[in-house]
Amino acid sequence: MSNQTADKEFQSFSDAFFGALVAAMSENSGSVWAIAAMPDKDSVPTGIEPVWMKIALGGSLRGAFMLEFRHAEAVLLASKLLRHPVEEFGAEPSEALKKLIEGALNKFRSSLEHEYGTFTIESSFASEAPSSHDDRILLTACDGGTAFVSVLMGVNPELAESLLLHSRAVSSVAGARKAMVVVEGNAVPEPVNLDLVMDVELNVTLRFGQRQLTLREVMDLTSGSVVELDRQVEEPVELLLNGMVIARGEAVVIDGNYGLRVTEVSQPVSSLTLH
Repeated sequence: MSNQTADKEFQSFSDAFFGALVAAMSENSGSVWAIAAMPDKDSVPTGIEPVWMKIALGGSLRGAFMLEFRHAEAVLLASKLLRHPVEEFGAEPSEALKKLIEGALNKFRSSLEHEYGTFTIESSFASEAPSSHDDRILLTACDGGTAFVSVLMGVNPELAESLLLHSRAVSSVAGARKAMVVVEGNAVPEPVNLDLVMDVELNVTLRFGQRQLTLREVMDLTSGSVVELDRQVEEPVELLLNGMVIARGEAVVIDGNYGLRVTEVSQPVSSLTLH
């Protein structure tokens, strides 16, 4: 990425991942970890035989990013996760680190899907360093004692471009919103080239019903538990955009996937204010 908008998008993306990673480290190690420093993003950790992990994304975000741990710090982190000393980065430490990263990625994806839409994540150990063409940033975390772990994150050009395209799409939608002017209390659109935003992907949600649960009820949920919703079987399913009901209909199955046959359009999409 070469411009300020792209750098800002990358910073936001990496902040979300590092926040999820530090939270997962705290949950799995029994110690409270926090970001200790954020060195210059061009700094590259030195050391022998680093541990690399490749994170591949698909769906609304495409591309990959690499994580690099200094070998000694990967061993240290594995010791913290396993709650016993580890001398070499063998099978057990590898599994502990992979489990940590997968937990962090689940948190990471959940925190970003409202922003970027639905995307998939696959993680695996890699045998090569991040490319010199990748955008990079370095995180250092501390457990409050003497344990410090640094992680280098490198985003490949494909993911960098995907993030930049998302940023441009958001800017286009924002520009369309700013083109609305208020005339005598009514919102009237100024002439806008809507073709600029017609391909922007929006997340829509099917709602079969809802139910409020107490914390105790949530904690008591097990496999096989049944949660009764507030909607009768014959009542229509709702289609939501940005939390607003835009249509209702009946659920159908198409080639093994759920779908919606629209029977009522409650609010034209063109009249909504996108957020």
